[in-house]
Amino acid sequence: MSRDTSIQQDSRRVIATQFGLEFDEEGPQSIEDREHAFRALLIERIVALLTHDMERLMNILYRVDVSEELAAQAFRDNAPEHIAPALADLIIARQLAKAETRARYRDGI
Repeated sequence: MSRDTSIQQDSRRVIATQFGLEFDEEGPQSIEDREHAFRALLIERIVALLTHDMERLMNILYRVDVSEELAAQAFRDNAPEHIAPALADLIIARQLAKAETRARYRDGI
């Protein structure tokens, strides 16, 4: 498994834990297919939180360390049906950045 794949898997695990998602990393799917399936599952969960528990969603965004400015921009600049995908992309990008930083320091790069 490549370092990039490991970082992506670690990031998905952290996000899944935050959002209470059940996501199977194993299987015959390609890495791209797994990323797409995970993003779709995350979007579905974000939509549910947007609809039923906005406070919890905002708390998760804070814990995941998504920039408040970027989150506000996602709400402001997107049509309602595009807010969840925009937030999912922000969450995934932030987790990948954190995982990459951890890997860099762990490897002494």
